[in-house]
This record gives sequence, structure tokens and C-alpha cells, in this order.
Amino acid sequence: MRRLIVPALLLLIAVSGCVDEKSRVVHEGDIIKVDYIGRLEDGTIFDTSLEEVAREAGLYDPLRSYKPLQFKVGSGQMIPGFDRGVIGMKVNETKNITIPPEEAYGEYDPERVNVIPRTFEIPLEETFNRTLEMPLYNFNMTFGREYTVGERLKVPGSQIYVIVENITESAVTVSYDLEEGDTFPFRDQWNETVVRANETTITVRHEIAVGDNVTLPNSPWSSIVTAIRGKNATLRAEEILEPEIQTPFGTMRVSMNETNITIDRNHRLAGKTLTFTVTVREILRETEPKTGNETVE
Repeated sequence: MRRLIVPALLLLIAVSGCVDEKSRVVHEGDIIKVDYIGRLEDGTIFDTSLEEVAREAGLYDPLRSYKPLQFKVGSGQMIPGFDRGVIGMKVNETKNITIPPEEAYGEYDPERVNVIPRTFEIPLEETFNRTLEMPLYNFNMTFGREYTVGERLKVPGSQIYVIVENITESAVTVSYDLEEGDTFPFRDQWNETVVRANETTITVRHEIAVGDNVTLPNSPWSSIVTAIRGKNATLRAEEILEPEIQTPFGTMRVSMNETNITIDRNHRLAGKTLTFTVTVREILRETEPKTGNETVE
């Protein structure tokens, strides 16, 4: 009879393990995988992890991998309402989670919308300081290390040279090696001609002509030069192909009409109540559930 004890014990452990697996629920701090379908209040599907649903809704993206979404609950990876909504769910459980704007992408903020003219002017001349002080870290990232005062260095990606004027423990001062009459290309857009130069400032003229298609610095669209009058050039923005643009400051949506450009930095789902149909597929790492006896230090 003693030989039956170990197999019986193993069976008991196996059964117990199955029960525990089925009874596990999502806690804050767990890493989980979920499938989801996101809908607006009118039922329109705006996102999903399921390929078949994406195809039916006309959202299918061949560059996207459709698979369960993995995230750590409560870590800030998801919008707050989604994080809170999955807590307490079991593996293979499906639940509808309705999330108001304040728990999703926030209320719509009119202050984050700018309207600018589609036709505008820029000066043909620009003046800047001859000397520039750079933090040592930025200088080393741009030019490398072990330079001395007086060395002449080429600015990477350009035809411009600078001279090292001073080096300290925290910064490097350089001066542009440019004189009146010098010409150099600007980002393969147009040529710059130095029209005035002294010890403190340098003035350049943008060599652009009517009909040129140019992209200005920090501009996500190109523009056509439509006129040049005196010291100014008139440009008109070209229709943008992508309505949503990724920038270092986040996503912005751009729309144009005949006279204006509207730049909206609100999230496209700002101000909207969202409903997610969520199915928990896996709980990859389960945290220790709180007992209620913990103390806050």
C-alpha cells in the first residue's frame, strides 16, 4: 500500500495545480496577454488585435503583426481605464470595458489646435552669431574627442567649417569659418550665400527662385515658392499626404483647405468614450495578491 502514496500525492498536486490555474485572476503588476476590440460609442471599430476583425472593419494593415497584446498591468503602458478594467479577470474570460475620456486619452483641448495660413512669407536673409557655445557632450557627439583650440573642423553632413575657439570642462566654443561671398548648400534644398560678415554676426541669403519646391526646417510638408518681392519670398504649402505625423513632441494631425493649415496635437481619440471587448489569453507572471495587512511606509 505504501507504493500508492507517492502516485496519489502527485495526482493530488496535479489536480490542485489545475484548479489554481483556472482560478488565477489578474492583479496589478501581472504581465498578461490579451486580445481586444476597441469601439467608439457608435459601434465603429478603431483598433483590434484580431486580424479577422481588422479585415472585416477595413482596418487591416499588412505591416502589422496581429497577435495578443502583452503588457504589465498598472505600469502605465496602457490607458488607466484599460489597466483597471482587466484587474480580476481570469484566463479566457471576455469582458466589455467602457472607458470615459478622463480614463482614456483625456478631454479634447482646443488650446492644442493651431491654425496657420497656407500661403506665407519668409525673409530671404537670415543673420546669426558667428560664435556658438556647445555643451561638451554635444560637441563630442558631433565632432569626436581630442581636439585643440585653433583646429578647423567640418560640420558633419554639410560644407561648413568651424574653428575651435575655447575648450572648458563643460563646453566648447566654436566660430563659423565663413566670409562674405562664400556659398554653401543647405540640406540639399538650396544654396546659401554669405552677404555680410563681421567678427560677431554672419548674414546669409537663401538662393531660392519662383517655382522651387522646398522643405523648411521643422516643417513636415513641402512648399512651392510662388513669388519673390524685395527681401521676402512667398511660399504656399503643398497638400500633405499623411494626415497624422510623428514628431519629437508627439503625434499631430494636419488638415488643409485653400487658405489655412490646421495642426491638431490632441490624440485622435481625445474626448471620446471607448469600449473594449477584452479576452485574457495568458497571465505570464502573477504577483502576490495583497492581503490587506500591508502598511505604507
